[in-house]
Amino acid sequence: MVALPFCHIEKTTKKPVSKAYPKELVTIGDHVRKRRLDLKLTQKKIAAALGVDECTVWNWENNRTSPLPSLMPKLAEFLDCPQRSDRH
Repeated sequence: MVALPFCHIEKTTKKPVSKAYPKELVTIGDHVRKRRLDLKLTQKKIAAALGVDECTVWNWENNRTSPLPSLMPKLAEFLDCPQRSDRH
């Protein structure tokens, strides 16, 4: 039995953004966290894909360290960033 059978209103709302989601995208770590959360992946899965330790991804996301230049191509691919080709 429905409480108000004559009332067929349905309310929907967006799920609130996780507190872990970065408010601003300033650092590479902010971009890594946003992309990871958007893809619903764990730090462990990202670390495995990039060939680094899970703690390394945590350090990036918490702005403790920055990725090594040698990781930038893989990181750019993960972040879905176009590669620059202005090298002479």
